[in-house]
Amino acid sequence: MKKFIWRLVKSLVALIVVLIISITLFMQFAPVFGGKPDEITINKIHESENFNGEIFHNLVPTVLETSSNQKISILNFIFPPDGKNPKESLPAKYFDKNNFNNGDMVWFGHSTILFKTHDVTIMTDPVFYSAAPVSFLVQPYDMDVVNTINGLPEIDVVLISHDHYDHLDYRAIQEMDAKVKKFIVPLGIKAHLQRWGVADNKVLELDWYEDETFSSVKFTLTPSRHFSGRGLSDRYSTLWGSWVVKSESLSLFFSGDSGYFDEFKKIGDMFGPFDIAFLENGAYNPAWSQIHMYPENSVQASIDLNAKIFFPIHWGKFDLSVHQWTDPILRAKKAAEHNNVKVATPLIGESFTTTHYSSNVWWESVK
Repeated sequence: MKKFIWRLVKSLVALIVVLIISITLFMQFAPVFGGKPDEITINKIHESENFNGEIFHNLVPTVLETSSNQKISILNFIFPPDGKNPKESLPAKYFDKNNFNNGDMVWFGHSTILFKTHDVTIMTDPVFYSAAPVSFLVQPYDMDVVNTINGLPEIDVVLISHDHYDHLDYRAIQEMDAKVKKFIVPLGIKAHLQRWGVADNKVLELDWYEDETFSSVKFTLTPSRHFSGRGLSDRYSTLWGSWVVKSESLSLFFSGDSGYFDEFKKIGDMFGPFDIAFLENGAYNPAWSQIHMYPENSVQASIDLNAKIFFPIHWGKFDLSVHQWTDPILRAKKAAEHNNVKVATPLIGESFTTTHYSSNVWWESVK
């Protein structure tokens, strides 16, 4: 009996060692974790006022996790309580790339938006497959219609806000690379795209308040209050940010991920008014109050930015926090109504413009 127990113990120890080695090797060598900056990027990073010699930092003191009584448990995701996730497919529309014109916009869920202005087609944070390094861990909700990368038009510019998995999808970048002319990204993120096969001359890195013009459209990387990293030891190693997009006919703001801070007012004063502001509005938690906004914060940010239309994003596609899946939009709608803020809420995949958009409550039809 003692020999059996001893053999069992040795077998378990060996299994644990093999698992640890396998996980370590996976995190060290799997391309999904991204790449290391080349010398050119390293020099740019060290010249940045937002880099302290070791890491990037926020404009205001920020902690990733504040004290909170609402603990995040893995069991909350494995065995989600009733109402946390939809029980049936979300209504969605098929996107027709052959009927996509100047002024048109479409939301593909979470933070992925496609829009066209002055014959320039732009996409933000393309995530189509998973919000985790191992794809099966965080899958999108079921939808009536699944829009794919094959259904996208040729894209002139892809904007990336930061390198977290729910904003930078390794598989999506690889699949859409051939139809993208330019990737414009925050400092340090070029290394990820290089490792994934994107040509060096297709990627441009910017620091906060730097800009680039493509055709007649101007793109400015503006600050957000967040952090970065794809592994266990690379937090703050790449920059994060929001985007201002300007053409003769469009003034647009895209938040990426951000906690609420006064910089929204500064951005509004510098670049506003905005025709539309796409603002993070989901996957919040009391413990993350400095790096993610509550819906009420998002509404206030739209006011600070002087946005004519508030579009809630970062919800409706993935289960990334403990709140019920409809909480973000219910709270946002209530706060917007209280503050007389116009809200756009089209279906996923539904084309709209800043003059013709839906404000229906489609989520009420979902169990």
